[in-house]
Amino acid sequence: MISIFILIFISILFVVFKIWISSPGNIGKLGEKRVARKLDMLPKEYITLNDILLPTNYNDTTQIDHIVVSPYGIFVIETKNYKGRIFGHENSEEWKQSLLGKKRFGRWSSKQHKFRNPIFQNAAHTKAVKAILKEVGDFVIIPIVVFSDNAELHITTHSHIVINWHNLRSVIKSYKTPYIYPEDVQRIASKISSANITSEESRKRHIRTIQTIQQNRDMAIVNGKCPKCGGNLVERKGRYGSFWGCSNYPRCRFTHNFRK
Repeated sequence: MISIFILIFISILFVVFKIWISSPGNIGKLGEKRVARKLDMLPKEYITLNDILLPTNYNDTTQIDHIVVSPYGIFVIETKNYKGRIFGHENSEEWKQSLLGKKRFGRWSSKQHKFRNPIFQNAAHTKAVKAILKEVGDFVIIPIVVFSDNAELHITTHSHIVINWHNLRSVIKSYKTPYIYPEDVQRIASKISSANITSEESRKRHIRTIQTIQQNRDMAIVNGKCPKCGGNLVERKGRYGSFWGCSNYPRCRFTHNFRK
């Protein structure tokens, strides 16, 4: 009888753990840890900083997954632990994740999830790093968006780096021209580390702010308003069908896909 209770208890723990580990936040953290391990294998001339929370010019904060400081440049890395097929354009407000669902009537169904363009997200990170380093010097920053190796990327981009995990180190090491002195590499890393916000309350407040921004954005779209400039959303026709576009185009290029 006792052994049955033990088995039931273990089964419950397993289910709880599976639910916990599969939450979006924990999936993201696991991806960040995996990328951090890959970055740790870079040569010693590269300094890696992980999970950095920096202040912005708008009395706000921005969280950066990884920063790599080296004689060859400063790499700002946004990690996405997504699987399936990823579709997006460098100028689109949203990208799309497509996952295979269940097989019904001989055909696979697909589940789709939209998320904010990580290139835009990383642009904000780059701006924050530049602001922190303005007293140290003006350095070229290379933003990189890295997806899980389980992601099949269908991204249209001409001037941004969007890759899978297994390509990350080789892309970073492809920058071979040194232009930052070794002593400046250490100064840059120290400056960023000293600006990093570590208090638990500040990090919780950052998460709440992100959630509020997302809720306000979704509400604006529901009400037919552009979340970027406040213009009206109007139906437009594109290569892949209909979508919502901002009435202030081309000044505002916000778009949002929808289903009829």
